[in-house]
Amino acid sequence: MKYDINHEYVSISSQTATHRIILIHGWGADADDLLTLGKEITEKIDLDFEVISLRAPGLHPSGQGRQWYGLYPHDWNGAEREVNKLLATLKNFDTDQISLKKTILLGFSQGAAMAIDAGFRFNLGLIVSCSGYPHPTWFVGEKCPPLIISHGLFDDVVPIEASRSIYKKVKSKSSKLCELVEFDGYHQIDSNLIDFISTKISCII
Repeated sequence: MKYDINHEYVSISSQTATHRIILIHGWGADADDLLTLGKEITEKIDLDFEVISLRAPGLHPSGQGRQWYGLYPHDWNGAEREVNKLLATLKNFDTDQISLKKTILLGFSQGAAMAIDAGFRFNLGLIVSCSGYPHPTWFVGEKCPPLIISHGLFDDVVPIEASRSIYKKVKSKSSKLCELVEFDGYHQIDSNLIDFISTKISCII
């Protein structure tokens, strides 16, 4: 486990990397949860990627896994604090070797909400939101990075309407890539998402 000023993280790094994918896990998971997905995405793309998976700071109430902020009830003040910390971490990862413009930010569920909120403050290469939702104070803003949204039609944890709402708001303000992929599934990551990202990435970053 490595440590940034605000976050612990695990990484699969390369001295020659020119691009980066940053992963933000969901409620009750941990930093290693999305590593395999990150590796599979980058192996499909003919670019030299560093894979970073951030660890949420808080313990999940069950005692297993982590959380970015409390749910049930929702701690929106805590969410705002954690988004601000994520903004600082993203700034630290913006380097001459790998800029944020060459960075994919991917989150699942609560991690997707974090990715959407923080990611729209920067000129990122791509944001990927899996089964996510918008924070109450989230707004599209001026930067509008390219966005891929994936959500299961039968999601009984985060209703698909949450992703449809994000899509409509971004589509109304941005001419950049904005795709909503609805699939036959529940609260999960679509098995076809890796191939979908790889077909889109060459024209983005």
